[in-house]
Amino acid sequence: MTVRSLRNWKALDPAEPVASPGRPATSRSVLDEARGLVREQLELQGWETGEEPIWRALGGRLPRARIRRVLCELKAARRKRAQEHREHARVSVKVLARDTLWSMDATHLGRNQHGAAVQAEVLREVASTRTVGISVGPAATGEEVVRLLEQTARERNGYPLVLMTDNGGAYQSEVLHGWCCEHGVLHLFSLPRTPQHNGPSENGMYGLKLGAYLGKGVIVLDNEEARARLEATRDRIDQHRLRRTRGWKTAVEADRAIPHWSEFVTRRGVLEKAACALDEALLHCTGRRARRRAEREAILGTLQYFSVIQRTRGGRPWTAHIAESET
Repeated sequence: MTVRSLRNWKALDPAEPVASPGRPATSRSVLDEARGLVREQLELQGWETGEEPIWRALGGRLPRARIRRVLCELKAARRKRAQEHREHARVSVKVLARDTLWSMDATHLGRNQHGAAVQAEVLREVASTRTVGISVGPAATGEEVVRLLEQTARERNGYPLVLMTDNGGAYQSEVLHGWCCEHGVLHLFSLPRTPQHNGPSENGMYGLKLGAYLGKGVIVLDNEEARARLEATRDRIDQHRLRRTRGWKTAVEADRAIPHWSEFVTRRGVLEKAACALDEALLHCTGRRARRRAEREAILGTLQYFSVIQRTRGGRPWTAHIAESET
């Protein structure tokens, strides 16, 4: 009779206790003690600390496997709390009217055969997510930015209420400032080093570059080739990609279905309201970042006041002070 047969018969006997395979589970008290020691070291050394520094700091009192397990649990719980905090504090903007908000940004497409950088200026209509303008070449000047805006305005039979950009040199030029004043377009800058404020452009450019196989390390023959690849990708995405956030419509279909901002408000009304809100917001601001934040709040609050955008904080409706004030 073999040992294996005896072991199998014993396992089939319901009167015999069956031992679980593998090592016995670590008790809760032991894990709690290890969790306290590891947490103390994380607070001392920083939460980016890894397994080895903690094991050495504890003098080898705990097994590496136990430190690794507890460290993974603590960092996962901290990441979850941080994500919940971000979600609770995040302000999201939904544009309800077509051509209320155009978002513009530049992106690197690669280099040409002579080693010169090739960039694109991408203009997006935020309400429908449709890419409405593309220009390709070296870093754009203020005049070239205005040229793209004018061409897009002719194609769409009108100007937007608000142009949203980052703080690039071309966007802070006098020529673009003059264009916005001439046509009654409010210029909404993102805060410095905050690309999330220009998220529509960032997301749109990522999809275009990915589909056109352009980006860092790519060599393009010339500007026309890069432009043709971008435009082909744009047409494919805007005409065929169904978007859940737009009721499972494509960007082109959503652009046709969404009402124009002129059905809700007049440009003059928006400019007058925004001017009052800007004067009040900048009254007690000191420092460039504080002024930029106040300008953003005044412009977005004005749009919300006229119901052409909707804002939520942490998924709940959020109303700015400007939206509660009198006209």
